[in-house]
Amino acid sequence: MNITELENRLHELREKLRRLNLEISEKQSETDQYISKRDSIHLEIKNLSEELKKLNRERDEYQIRIDKLREQLEEKKKILEEKRTLYFEIKQELKTLKNVRENIEEIEERLKKLDWILQTKPLPKDDEKRICNEVERLQSELQSARKKREYSSKLQDLDIEIKNLKEEIQKIREEIGKGREEMLTKILEPKTLLKEKIKMLKEKADQWHNKYLEVKSKLQMLEAEKILLTSQIIDLQNTIKKYREEENSKKVLELKERLKHQAKAKLISGKKLSFEELKILIEDDEWHSLA
Repeated sequence: MNITELENRLHELREKLRRLNLEISEKQSETDQYISKRDSIHLEIKNLSEELKKLNRERDEYQIRIDKLREQLEEKKKILEEKRTLYFEIKQELKTLKNVRENIEEIEERLKKLDWILQTKPLPKDDEKRICNEVERLQSELQSARKKREYSSKLQDLDIEIKNLKEEIQKIREEIGKGREEMLTKILEPKTLLKEKIKMLKEKADQWHNKYLEVKSKLQMLEAEKILLTSQIIDLQNTIKKYREEENSKKVLELKERLKHQAKAKLISGKKLSFEELKILIEDDEWHSLA
């Protein structure tokens, strides 16, 4: 190649490098955009994840309250079962006393009278025995009457306790149901929506990241091409520089030869030499031979 062809080739390579730099700049800008979009989504995911953690903590609090209510419910149900069992047992006992009259005051009054008679009046043996037998019978009736009254009273108390326990159990069940409903609407449903949104954002972030990786791969190829192209330009510049240096040396040599011939001609013709002409003849050791 001659110098013109080399310079044309250098111009082509420089123009190619310019276009390549523009393309690299565009790709770099493109990767920056993808990174920015990906990181923006990652930040949003981080904020949503914090909200999800908060919901999980609130869910745990609800679950603890519900578990405590369930423990209370089981305890109340156990007590209710015990009360019902006791109620049934007392009722069974009461059935055995269904024919017993609850005339406790009358019996007590009769016993007092009989006791007063026994204590204050002398009685024939038969009368005393009859009264003693009646006292024994009345004491047995009194014991049965008191037991029947006690059982009846206990059944009334148990009935109230059972009713209250049922109301407490119902209230606890309602609280558990309310807690579940609140946990569903305030925690579980928003949590499901958050998870879906996070999943969708992760997919979107992955898309931007994949685009970034794709462009980054192209960018690396362009950078490698730039290195190769820059190396070619440097090599070509060095070649052109060397070529010009050789051309300049050749021109200098040709000029020197012309001056030397010109000086020789002037010296032979007796003309006065210039300083440069004299210097050339002396440097080439031509002065002494001509002199």
